[in-house]
Amino acid sequence: MRSVIVITTINKLNQNIINYDLKSKKMNWKFVVIGDKKTPKNFLLKYGNYYSFQDQKKLNFKFSKICPPNSYARKNIGYLISFLENDIIIETDDDNYPKKGFFLDRTNIHKTKKIENKSWINIYKIFNKNKEIIWPRGLPLDEIDSNKINISKTKKLGQFSLQQGVADTNPDVDAIFRIVNKKINIKFKNIKISLGKSLSTFNSQNTTWFKDIFPLMYLPVTCPMRCTDIWRSLVVLKIMKTNRQNILFFGTDMYQKRNAHNLLDDFEQEIKLYLHDKTIFKLLDQLKLKMGEKHYLQNLKICYSTLIMHKFLDKSEMKYLNAWIYDCKKILQKK
Repeated sequence: MRSVIVITTINKLNQNIINYDLKSKKMNWKFVVIGDKKTPKNFLLKYGNYYSFQDQKKLNFKFSKICPPNSYARKNIGYLISFLENDIIIETDDDNYPKKGFFLDRTNIHKTKKIENKSWINIYKIFNKNKEIIWPRGLPLDEIDSNKINISKTKKLGQFSLQQGVADTNPDVDAIFRIVNKKINIKFKNIKISLGKSLSTFNSQNTTWFKDIFPLMYLPVTCPMRCTDIWRSLVVLKIMKTNRQNILFFGTDMYQKRNAHNLLDDFEQEIKLYLHDKTIFKLLDQLKLKMGEKHYLQNLKICYSTLIMHKFLDKSEMKYLNAWIYDCKKILQKK
């Protein structure tokens, strides 16, 4: 299967990006980097394709012409570029360092045990080698340690069009965890498990998408950067649940060397996660959606219209989503 790695960056070329670039060439994978206004003008890759802010304006996509600058949602442009000629999109960030296992060929068929809960769970409990309390960004705070996780005794074959990897050393946790824990050095178990009917947020730091669900990758534009991939995960969780599709969580083929962050700024951006994630999923879960791939884009519109109506997103979000839907339909017609 044809694979591509997609990242966005505002930073200068670093060792992580160089590794993605060189090893993508070795694996015959594509590598797409989306820049922004803040990205250094001398940014240059040896193998992959770098799209500067000006390059993106010239693309034949409605979304790339209207997406605001200095936005993590510009990653959507990398997705659109990658849709037509690839079967698998692997997205990550410029501060995640790939281990050797990261560059193994991906498959959407796995034999694994399944989480049997039907409620929110703290997925990090399963992967954590030690007993310290740790939770993923976006997990409702009252669910950090609320439920015992029940796991099936036997493994079964399943198809997973969405696969979320966890990252060692400095994993994706929220600002509250980082403020309380000054030194973070987490080692996760190298296991895989099906989320089943349980609920968990997922991020955009080590996420594999297979082509049948590419249209669901849309990152909302009009929310704080620390919310966009988490709120996307809630929408995708609802749509995949409607279609009886499972999500695979796995560890661990990368570790994070985190870029410098102002933790109070992160905290401010994440306040809406702490307050509203549970409410958002309850609203989404009440929606009546249609099954089938042909309804993905319409289901996206229903879900995001709900978030706009309840003022989690600005009403201008529909402009960006409609551009995404237009571009997706045009790409799908070419296939």
